[in-house]
Order: sequence, then C-alpha cells, then structure tokens
Amino acid sequence: MPDKSSKKISFFLGSMGRGGAERVISILSNDFAECGWVTHIGLLLFNKVDYDLNDSIKVFDFTGKITSRLKRTPYWIKSIRNYIKKERPDVIVSFAARINVLVLLASLGTKTKVIVSERNDPWHDGRGLVTRFMVRLLYPFAAKIVLQTKRSVAYFSKVIAKKCIVIPNPISVKCEASPVKRKKIVAVGRLVKQKNHEMLIRAFSSLPQEYNDYSLFIYGNGPLLEYLSSLVKSLGVENRVFFSGNVSNIHEQIADAELFVLSSDYEGLSNALLEAMMMGLPCISTNCAGAEEFIENGRNGLIVPVGDGDMLKNAIVKMLSEETFCNMCGQNAKETSKKFAKKEMIALWKSQLEEV
Repeated sequence: MPDKSSKKISFFLGSMGRGGAERVISILSNDFAECGWVTHIGLLLFNKVDYDLNDSIKVFDFTGKITSRLKRTPYWIKSIRNYIKKERPDVIVSFAARINVLVLLASLGTKTKVIVSERNDPWHDGRGLVTRFMVRLLYPFAAKIVLQTKRSVAYFSKVIAKKCIVIPNPISVKCEASPVKRKKIVAVGRLVKQKNHEMLIRAFSSLPQEYNDYSLFIYGNGPLLEYLSSLVKSLGVENRVFFSGNVSNIHEQIADAELFVLSSDYEGLSNALLEAMMMGLPCISTNCAGAEEFIENGRNGLIVPVGDGDMLKNAIVKMLSEETFCNMCGQNAKETSKKFAKKEMIALWKSQLEEV
C-alpha cells in the first residue's frame, strides 16, 4: 500500500452535531488525520460541528440554501460530484441511507471508491419506498457496506449482504463505574419517540414503595421534553425524575448510578448502552438491534421485550433487589466491552479501507 501521507479520505454525513454517527466520524476522522491522511468532512443537512476535530481536517458545507430536501437533491448530487472531480479522494465513507444514495449517485463513473455505512436499524428507521428502491439499486456499487449488527445485515438482499461487514461503534469512556453508589437509575438518549422514555418513566413510577427513595435521571434533549415533563407530573414523581439535558461529562455524571436502562423501540446500535457496559454499570435493555448481540441475558445484563413496561419494571426490581447479581452483571459487562473497544474498532475500519 502506498504511503498513508499520500492518501485522501472524505466522510459525508448530515451534520457534526451531537449524535452517535457524528461521534463515530469525529473519532475516525481524527485518527486518520493524526496518521497523516488528508481528511475531509462533507456536511449535507446542517453546517454544524459540535466535536473537536484535528486542525488539519477540512469541513465542506454542502447544505445549500433550498429548504426543501427534495428540491435540494439535484444540488447535492452536482455539488458532491464536482467535489469528487476536484479533490479526487482515494476513498469516500458515507453515513446514513439517504446520504449514501446521494453519494453513490454522485460518484457513478468517477472510479472513486465509496464505503457506505448505516447507523440505524434499517428494519425500523422509516425509510420510504423511494429510498428502499434506491438502496437496492445503488448499494451493489459500493465498495463495502459497514453495518453495526448482524440484524442489520439480515435486512438486505444476498447480493448486498455479500458486501456487508459488521463493525460496532468505536467506544471509549472517561471513567469507570464508581464503587460508591447513589440510589440512582440513569438513561441516556434524545427525547424522541424511538427511545420510548415514556415506558421507562411509567415503569419507574410503578416500582414498589420500598424503592421510593430512588431517582431516575434522563440525559438528553429533544422535542418530547414538554410531554414527558407533563407525564412525570401526572404520575406524581416530579421529585424523583429529572431531565438533565445534554452534558459534556456524561460518564462522570452516570458513574455513581446503580443501574443503566435503555428503553428504545429500535436502535442501530446504542453507543450509550455500550459505554455504560464499558464503565461496568449493570444494564437493562430492550431487545432492540445490537442489544442481544452484546448482552447475554442474566450474565452481563438483562434483556426485556421491546415495549413491555411490566417486564422492564420486573427487571429493574430484580437488579435493585439482588445486589450480588447486579454487581456480577456490571463486572461481566465490563469484560464483554473489550470486544468493542475503540482501538480494536478503529483497526477494523483501517483494515477495510486498506483493502479498498
């Protein structure tokens, strides 16, 4: 392989605001830049960067001025194609199905290698008929397709699945679970329907009275804040449920929790869950994509059916009432986390890029 200093890699995604995909791009782009690759990031939806990036990384704004995304499509394709012809990247890495389609269209006939990646669960991410058709049509032109779970691979046809490789998100944490615990349950995720915080709040509010001295802290912002706040008041737990917003030191904030809960209806693969496991926090998760691939029910955490509030309540009670079992789950989760440590996942990405 030629010297890495001569290589140019371009990442394309919606924005660099706070989010799982954006965090992965920040990790990968910084690592490649530090290794001497010329590294670019193209933003299609919002010209926003909330992550610290290496000074050598150049960010390109492809957002355009047209408000309608449908009407913006020709502009996006033309702009990306012009960029490819001018900058001549050795490889493009694109994130999210709709953006993947745009990048693949723009790259046709340019001989530029494109790796596409999906970060959400394709079974449940709401892609429309047009996107589904374009994915089936264009994904065979991708050099590789990077997914986070085996469940995601199963969504695609055999032709596309042959190009798929599973690489979980690169995960690192700033601290481990504290040996000194507060009577505190934590959840991390945007306040949107997908995360189903409502089910978690209802399950928490229905815990037996002996757990009335526990608090629930939910980290993240989103459009459902007002609705969820009203729900908390209606259930009479406003003094025990707290919406803590986005924080820069999330690991330090949740380190003293007794329990982490993921209540999502679906996920691509939850960074928050993997980070909590890496910290050594005992975890409960719904059976959303990825959870069953990393949590062995009853050994390193608990799995409950999606949407089943009663089972979630029972799982919380089991964790809080059985200290030895709870501690075992936390320790085993930490051991499991070695499978998706940042260093190993970046090495997998590098190996795929070098093959391309």
